[in-house]
Amino acid sequence: MKRLFSVLLFLLLLPSPVGADDECVYLPVIMYHEVRPDKNGKDSILPEEFEADLKYLGESGYTSITMSRLIEYVYDGAPLPDRPVIISFDDGYLNNYIYALPILKKYSSKAVLSVIAGAADAFTEAGDENPAYAHLSWPRLLEMRDSGLIELQNHSYDMHKPGPRIGCCRMADETLTEFENIFTADAARAQEALYRHTGAAASTFAYPYGLSSPGSDAILEEMGFRASLSCDFGINRITPDPQCLFMLKRICRSHGSELKELLARAYQYSVSPS
Repeated sequence: MKRLFSVLLFLLLLPSPVGADDECVYLPVIMYHEVRPDKNGKDSILPEEFEADLKYLGESGYTSITMSRLIEYVYDGAPLPDRPVIISFDDGYLNNYIYALPILKKYSSKAVLSVIAGAADAFTEAGDENPAYAHLSWPRLLEMRDSGLIELQNHSYDMHKPGPRIGCCRMADETLTEFENIFTADAARAQEALYRHTGAAASTFAYPYGLSSPGSDAILEEMGFRASLSCDFGINRITPDPQCLFMLKRICRSHGSELKELLARAYQYSVSPS
């Protein structure tokens, strides 16, 4: 009964098609990390789970889009499909290439891959392609980009690691100017690496761990970024205001959960009348 209620709630809360309300589009962004058969948990799902997600999205009328297409919609009024969805991958693990890309090809689905540029540099230099832990090298990232299904974005150069600073947070003993300089330098270093290896800089910054500081979006905007991705839960309300593209909410896909129930919960949390 509980499961039936969740399904009915999801159907009731499906947003109106694009164009029904020219001022608002409801956009889910689903967040993935690892897809592999030998590990599951909060940040890793099985290949069969990922395939079930893509199959379900297609059967439910969703069409996957890139961040570039979303940005073009907000800035230029370019059309979107009736029920857009963004499939996002953080970090850039090799298993995204081994296990996720073939499934994306099978369903002709697009995905946004936010790269830790420092990890890509390190694994390119080491030539290490152990699927148990490796990150994608730049040649592999280019191969994924050239498939026409993967869009590469910025996930920092070296701010995605545990330490005194967690994510893009200002530390207690740090002045605002010091934080701004460090954050800007790291994001710019990642942009430079992306441009040098792929010929294009990123339009979107995905915050490591979803953690940011007051003013960090303003810094990104000054640097030329058009959007940022958080880890806050919910559905995004997209309007003609470019500010709606910053701190986009996402739905974290963990092992053992069902995407249709996660979507139903997100719509209920973000869209249904209070």
